[in-house]
Amino acid sequence: MDKSKASRFFKKFYIYFVLILIYLPLIFIVILSFSQPTAKGNINVNFTTPTFVNYLNLFKNDEFLNGLMNSVILSVIVVPISLIIGLITCLGIWKASKRTRKIVSIINTTSISSPEVITGISLALLFATTWIPLGLNLGFVTIILAHISFCAPYAIVTIYPRMAKMKESIVLASYDLGHSRTTTLFKVIIPYLMPAILSATAIVVAMSFDDFIITSLVNGSTQTIGTLIYSTRKGIKAWVVTFGAITLIITFIVVLIMTLRKYFVLKKNIKANNEKIR
Repeated sequence: MDKSKASRFFKKFYIYFVLILIYLPLIFIVILSFSQPTAKGNINVNFTTPTFVNYLNLFKNDEFLNGLMNSVILSVIVVPISLIIGLITCLGIWKASKRTRKIVSIINTTSISSPEVITGISLALLFATTWIPLGLNLGFVTIILAHISFCAPYAIVTIYPRMAKMKESIVLASYDLGHSRTTTLFKVIIPYLMPAILSATAIVVAMSFDDFIITSLVNGSTQTIGTLIYSTRKGIKAWVVTFGAITLIITFIVVLIMTLRKYFVLKKNIKANNEKIR
């Protein structure tokens, strides 16, 4: 085997090895979700006959349903607020001077790169000195405020690259046609930014749904999916694996649909171009 063939072999081997490391644990989660649970409700790693009992019992679990409901309500509140903050900030950066853009970019990057435990402790101290002295307890409201504080920077960093590519002439043309600033925002700017806004939505939902460290420091007695899953570290409950398997399956289906859609759109465009050439 010559050097070029050996190089190609090891490159392919490395790629396949990394893919196996990434996806094999996810495959195991889906497989184990069909395993009969133990008497304590933990997942049974000794897989025997496949069963749907975990899926049938999932939505009978009050602990899971309460955590899921809290996480869903949290996302419904946090996502729009974070996107609005991100959109307004990006509009301000877009019109600002280069120096201001750089300063805001540094501040935003610092917020994202800060360790979660440091962010969580700082928020806990903030609430301890401002929220609790007012006679209020840590709970759902403090979780919302904390999630907005760390999700908004991700919305900004996702939306702004698209915003930076938008030409000012598009906005000026809208003004010349007699549209107000509000109409221009909703009819021109937001439609142009929609791909970035959708990406930011997905990221913020994932960040909010998945967070444990920050949430555990400001949640009081309120539990979310993230905090509930971590509380099962001494014995992984069957509902945790089942919920993870459902999430993976839904994600796979969504990605597959998007991939097929792009494929058929590309195929249609190629066919249309070939017909024009003829």
